[in-house]
Amino acid sequence: MFGRKAQPGGSNSGIQNTGSMQNVQNQPGAYHSTQSQDNSGLGKDELQSIAEMFSRIREGMERERAHVDDYEVCVGFLNTVEEQPLDSSDGRIVAQTLLEKIKEKCGGVPGLVSLVASTLSAVSALA
Repeated sequence: MFGRKAQPGGSNSGIQNTGSMQNVQNQPGAYHSTQSQDNSGLGKDELQSIAEMFSRIREGMERERAHVDDYEVCVGFLNTVEEQPLDSSDGRIVAQTLLEKIKEKCGGVPGLVSLVASTLSAVSALA
């Protein structure tokens, strides 16, 4: 039902993959099929955007210092987050964990909580 006895006509059979992807395998029996993979890491724009979000979090925490539980601890967490290599899985996990802790400690500051949540989403999307 799903098998073929003869390859279809045309210039290609199988898959054409381009862009950034994980490990892939070509379709068995494919011909004139191409795949390419970009392992160059994250783009400068993505990392710059997230770095700007970190700066905005720092400014927000300073501005709302009186409402942030354990301000000094949160600053330490943010310093550690900024040191993480976000192009590695381990770095993203550490960053996500610490951003969650910062978000918990900023529970009484709505604008700051949403900024941390947005940053957390951006870091999570890098995977």
